Amino acid sequence: MARFPRHVKGRHVSVSSAPVVIKKYANRRLYDTELSAYITLENLMDMVKLDRAFVILDARTGDDITRGVLAQVMLEEETRGRAMLPVAFLRQLIRCYGDSRQGEVSDYLERMMGEFMARQAPDTAGDGLEALGQEQAAVVRQAMSLFTSLYAVERAGNRTVENLLQEIMDLRQQVETLQDQLAGRSRAAD
Repeated sequence: MARFPRHVKGRHVSVSSAPVVIKKYANRRLYDTELSAYITLENLMDMVKLDRAFVILDARTGDDITRGVLAQVMLEEETRGRAMLPVAFLRQLIRCYGDSRQGEVSDYLERMMGEFMARQAPDTAGDGLEALGQEQAAVVRQAMSLFTSLYAVERAGNRTVENLLQEIMDLRQQVETLQDQLAGRSRAAD
């Protein structure tokens, strides 16, 4: 079984590869059931960086609250002056909540971030680092392009995503009609 080192309150601990159960209590304290010790959000961040599997459960209800606590870790980092997420991106992301394509956005972001992280492998060639940076920039541009249409909706005033999609469908129909007309003219000319 694989083992991962971890530091908790100055202690170095080896843990198994099985997911650790972390319980969150009403007083906001996090309890690592494997270590039998309270931990901090910073400890969770270290576990993520070490790719250590864990699940966070509400101690009272047993509900899985991992996603919310990880979002809290990100919020802490964003407010400590280590901001990574552009405001425009956050706004676009928030607009996707409740959208019919919310699942697609989630899958897309997960896939793009996975590809981005996979490209983080160390490269010893100097030119390779430059190429890697360009590839990463392309991945980020591709991820941000997903949200471009949603940003355009905000700038367009009261236009909704549905209205824009309808406009696209109408434009496609007009293009098809024009193509048919051009094809008819070229047949008539022959």
